[in-house]
Amino acid sequence: PIVRTSPDHGTAFDIAGKGIARPDSLIAAIRLASEMGAQRADR
Repeated sequence: PIVRTSPDHGTAFDIAGKGIARPDSLIAAIRLASEMGAQRADR
C-alpha cells in the first residue's frame, strides 16, 4: 500500500495569488504521512 494524505481543504482558487493562504493543513498532512510511513517501516 501507498501512504496518501491530503490537506483538509480544496483548491482555494478564491484566495490564490492573494498571499493569504496558510500552509498549516498541508504541513499537518505531510507530518501525518511521515508518521504513518515510519510506523509502517517499524513492522
